[in-house]
Amino acid sequence: MASDDLFISIKNTVLRIRKSDGSEVWRSKLPRSASTLVTIAVEEDGLYASAGGEVYRLNPDTGQLMWTSELPKLGRGTVLIASQAPSSDE
Repeated sequence: MASDDLFISIKNTVLRIRKSDGSEVWRSKLPRSASTLVTIAVEEDGLYASAGGEVYRLNPDTGQLMWTSELPKLGRGTVLIASQAPSSDE
């Protein structure tokens, strides 16, 4: 992932933009979500987003959807994502 990038989320959509000039790299609309609130987490192995009771993994380079978890039996509420910082031992 380029260090000059910023990931943002709005209205069922995740975008990757350049910090230097605000230009859009890609835009990915999340499927089957009725929620306008999208939370995201960036990890070394990927980009994760949640909306409408589902969690998604996106390819941070292309925005392509890699997988979806519908979180069975938990309803369609807001999902918050937390990321764990790498340990200093790594």
